[in-house]
Amino acid sequence: MENTLKDQVQLLNWNTDVTLKNVDEFRGAIEKLVDGEKTKLILELTKVAYLNSAALGVIADAVLGAGRTGKELIIAGVQSTVGEIFEIVHFSALMKIFTELEEGYDYFAGELK
Repeated sequence: MENTLKDQVQLLNWNTDVTLKNVDEFRGAIEKLVDGEKTKLILELTKVAYLNSAALGVIADAVLGAGRTGKELIIAGVQSTVGEIFEIVHFSALMKIFTELEEGYDYFAGELK
């Protein structure tokens, strides 16, 4: 079942901090994720320690845009520094956030709420 679920989920593994130098590349990758055919979307940030404010805006817009088209974007692999940023801006009210990637898959499998 897990392999079947992974085939149903589109994963974007972003593995670098988001700054002014690469925010446009980040925006493009997120847009490609949301524009894909799958309705279950995971943004993995396991190797990310910093997101600038523009990146937060990109994520918020993507979550809202995905929701308008019947999709759900969640974030997984959140490290403590990024988790603190998400707490400050109350992202948990907007989307599901998990510290481990497998928790994201478990959520979509209906095992976590």
